[in-house]
Amino acid sequence: MKNKLLLSGLFFMLIRVVFGFIENTFYQYIDEDGLLHESFFMPLGFIFVAIGLLLIFVFSAMKLANFARKKSHER
Repeated sequence: MKNKLLLSGLFFMLIRVVFGFIENTFYQYIDEDGLLHESFFMPLGFIFVAIGLLLIFVFSAMKLANFARKKSHER
């Protein structure tokens, strides 16, 4: 299960990169009045990067707890 957390976190981070590329390539522009027009990919990208970071943090915390548990049993 632990590796699935890491892979899921990295997958969400990759999706964020794809959303950023799509946003910058196709949907972001400034009109004649100086108003910035953006698509829905920007907020979705931030949500996906937050989920990815959270999953990677949980994976790291589980690994660290497992390492500490093994060290305490060795004593």
